[in-house]
Amino acid sequence: MTPHGKLTRRDLLVGRFRRAVEHARASNVASTESAQTKAVIQGRQCLAYRNLVCTTCYERCPEAGALVIDSGLPRVAADKCTGCAICRDVCPAPVNAVLMVGAKAEGGVR
Repeated sequence: MTPHGKLTRRDLLVGRFRRAVEHARASNVASTESAQTKAVIQGRQCLAYRNLVCTTCYERCPEAGALVIDSGLPRVAADKCTGCAICRDVCPAPVNAVLMVGAKAEGGVR
């Protein structure tokens, strides 16, 4: 917050991230629903794919190696993604670039 008590964009983003982390901890990230979903980055909406610098999803991901930056673009490592959806919750793109999709029984993504 600013000294005058007004919220800034940063306050909103940080608050959103904190709520997402608290939610993930409360639901014990290994829940059945999250274990069956994986993150997919939609290039059309991703700011990094539009030649802008954005690594928010990578920076906020709690699972080491689930999101990687390859040539300046974020990529999801499906085998390491836990489906916690924090990357989706913190995505700053006007249209959310992270989509959560269900995983097949064999471990692949639908």
